[in-house]
This record gives sequence, structure tokens and C-alpha cells, in this order.
Amino acid sequence: MTQNQRQSEIESNASFGPIELDYYPVGSGSDWFAKWLPGYPAPPRGYKIHVSVFPEDAEIVARSVLPALRRLRVAHKVVRNLERYRMQLTTAQQGKFITIYTKDSAQAQAVLNAINPELLQLRQYGGIRPGPAPTTRESGHAETEIPMGGSGFVWSRWYEEGDQD
Repeated sequence: MTQNQRQSEIESNASFGPIELDYYPVGSGSDWFAKWLPGYPAPPRGYKIHVSVFPEDAEIVARSVLPALRRLRVAHKVVRNLERYRMQLTTAQQGKFITIYTKDSAQAQAVLNAINPELLQLRQYGGIRPGPAPTTRESGHAETEIPMGGSGFVWSRWYEEGDQD
């Protein structure tokens, strides 16, 4: 596939992480498509950032956030498609549309700086609404993650290798 063909591939409700953009399924039957390849694997610990959105706005948020993450070459995963995301919103995993793995506070801040301004504009001028607050497994899903950036879309927590999502 040529670079021009690659650039014409975009995220859609049918596939938020297109294989043409080097996303791949995480495990057999998994709900996730991942983007971590040589050069930007998921770090063993750091800040895990979640982007949450309501399903009707998932495609536009994917088109905003995922290209920025690819430019930053940061490890991330996204729910495969709209159908699976709708199902996920009925579980304890709600609010985890896009998961970003950063190695330290500097990388987490760089991610926030790259994605939050457009998310703020989408909320203010596009009527796009943040999704539910993600909760932590460690709290039995009783406590939410920490909001970041003021847009309402971005949440974070510290993680260690082996932690569940």
C-alpha cells in the first residue's frame, strides 16, 4: 500500500482502528484494536489515559484523537467498532473508548497537549459530549479515574505492568 493510499484510510464506525493504518486485533475475539509496534511498545508502567465519548460521537473523536496519537508514536488501543463500543458502555469498562499508555508525566502531558485543544473545540462548537467517567478496577469500579485537561473527555490513572484495564 502506498503512502497516499494509507493517508486516504480514515477511522469509521465500522473500524475505529483500520488494519491499513497498522492497527491489529488484541487477542482472539477481543474488543480492541491496538497500535504498538517496534519503536513505541506499551511501557511497563506509567500513566494510562482514557478518552470517553458517547457512541453517537465516537467516529469524530476517533478521527480527532487517533491521528494525533500516531504522530506522537505513543502506544494506544481503541475499541474495534461502534457495535462493540455500545456493548462496552453497558459494562464496568464504560468510558474506555481509547486507552493510551504513557511512560511518564512528560509523555502524558504531551498527549494531553496534542488531543485536548481539539476535544475542547468539538465540545464547545460541535456539540460533541464526553462519555461516562471511567472507573478503576482496584476500587471495584466505585471510584472514577482522575479527569485531565478540562474537556471532560480525558481521564487518567497510574498503572503498573500486569494491571487489568
